[in-house]
Amino acid sequence: MSPQRAMLSAEEFLAIPVEERSEDDRDRYLGSPDVLLAICLILKRNRDLTPGAVMKEAVEIYRWIGRPDFDLGLFDERDYFLGEIALIAGGVCRQLGGREDAFLWLDRAEAGFRHTMNPAPGLANVAYARLALRFEMGRYQDVVELAPSLEASFMKLRMEIEAAKCRLLLATTLKIAGEHARALELLDRLHQSPALEGDAFLRARILAEVGDLQQLHGEFSLAIAAFRDASVLLQGKPLSQAAADLKLNLGATYKALGSLELAAEAYRAAQRDYSSLEMRALVAYTHLLVAETLLEMKRDREAEWEVLAALPAIDEMKMVPEGFAAIALLRESVSRRKTDPLALRRLAAEIEANS
Repeated sequence: MSPQRAMLSAEEFLAIPVEERSEDDRDRYLGSPDVLLAICLILKRNRDLTPGAVMKEAVEIYRWIGRPDFDLGLFDERDYFLGEIALIAGGVCRQLGGREDAFLWLDRAEAGFRHTMNPAPGLANVAYARLALRFEMGRYQDVVELAPSLEASFMKLRMEIEAAKCRLLLATTLKIAGEHARALELLDRLHQSPALEGDAFLRARILAEVGDLQQLHGEFSLAIAAFRDASVLLQGKPLSQAAADLKLNLGATYKALGSLELAAEAYRAAQRDYSSLEMRALVAYTHLLVAETLLEMKRDREAEWEVLAALPAIDEMKMVPEGFAAIALLRESVSRRKTDPLALRRLAAEIEANS
């Protein structure tokens, strides 16, 4: 089957609502390695755009092709696609805040790839996904230690886009550690790499991170220019986490400049995007950023409303003891009708590390 025909067939299958698909539909479309490869490409493209829908598709497809009696291809195709679908599901679980589920899906992905004739690319992708989870768990030293070796593995495998993602993760980790100059050095001109020319979302993410690092250095004009370039890359594109993150970083820059109204507006714009993307942890995080900004504007009552709006989602998050302590302090301060900026900042930092 030609790639064009396979892509059309994949789109036809995904256009059928999950609950309306017949066994014949599943066998006909999912029994073709060409169509299944096209489906994987579509799901990868959409995981940052509609993560909830991608997760639903991944679970459905994994269960169907994972049946012992399901016949797929001639060699290791079934194991390969079990690995690919599980890897997609693991990444989406991480985005949606389901960390424990993400680890399970990544274990499934590793099990699939391990039985293929060329397991190295798949296993390297699983290693990156696990490293991203370590980052979100606050295990930054693990990222600093392991990311360079993983980036080198991607380069040996000629997986330049994955290598760039690995470098971006390391730079973000160094930023959190306060090593801003080193992080900027890692990202210098990375968005201009020919290998990234067709990936506007990744290039925009890199530019947004560069801009944030520059504003932390006090280089606000350079930061705004980087944000502007990122925005141009995202024009006409569907809503994505890259767009939401860009607005979040823009809000931090406005705040650093003392433009608090503009900062709150940018944070709320990011929050709307995170809400549309079903990223509840980041919605809660932006509530706290808005609250902190409102406190600086002496609008304490409005800040209290933002905190109260964030608490239900925060309660659902499995936070470390430090996070629980910060929640308790914040609840106490709100109950006294005097929101504590320090408690607010501590909790925001905990959520950022766990998002």
